[in-house]
Amino acid sequence: MSQMQPDQTQPKASEQRIFATVVGGTVAMGVAAIVLGWLIGTPIASQLSPSADVVLVGVIATLPLALFLWWFSNTQNPTLAAFRHSQIKFFSEIGFEFTTPRIIVMAIVAGVAEEFLFRGVLQSWINGFAPVAVALIASNIVFGLLHMRTMLYAVIAGLVGVYLGVVYVYTDSLLAPVITHGLYDYVALIYTKRAIDAYRRDSAPANS
Repeated sequence: MSQMQPDQTQPKASEQRIFATVVGGTVAMGVAAIVLGWLIGTPIASQLSPSADVVLVGVIATLPLALFLWWFSNTQNPTLAAFRHSQIKFFSEIGFEFTTPRIIVMAIVAGVAEEFLFRGVLQSWINGFAPVAVALIASNIVFGLLHMRTMLYAVIAGLVGVYLGVVYVYTDSLLAPVITHGLYDYVALIYTKRAIDAYRRDSAPANS
């Protein structure tokens, strides 16, 4: 029995370590955004502007992204289907399981940290000396490149970033894209969890 204990606990400890590393890196991005925003004169707190209308827009703005995800998860276009399969395989091997608590944490942390950095700091800073269209495009080229597992993934991420930037401009509140981003990530990660489960069932060897 004593020989079995390390085999049971070590994988779980490794999972927790990998998950903590992923979340910790994202939290560090958010902290860096707050510090950088303060240094270059685009403080985050002054951009949040909470109100019921902003929250409502943030929630409603999630719907087009969710519809896009539904279309993407069902399209039979060969290029997109192959890309979808590669993404599911990638996430199935990421090193930790997508439990509901982890999904919630990842969605919140990514929504806050990435919006603070790319909309709250980068887009706002560029918009201080360039037209809003330039700020939207330039900041989301960076956003897409930092998500570049593949070129197609980078393009999709960049377009989603432009959409979130428009939500920010429309509401004049960073809180709206934070909500939209977080809710969309939650939906996307729930879909990913289900897709991984199906992928593993399909890949498992049949019992004789």
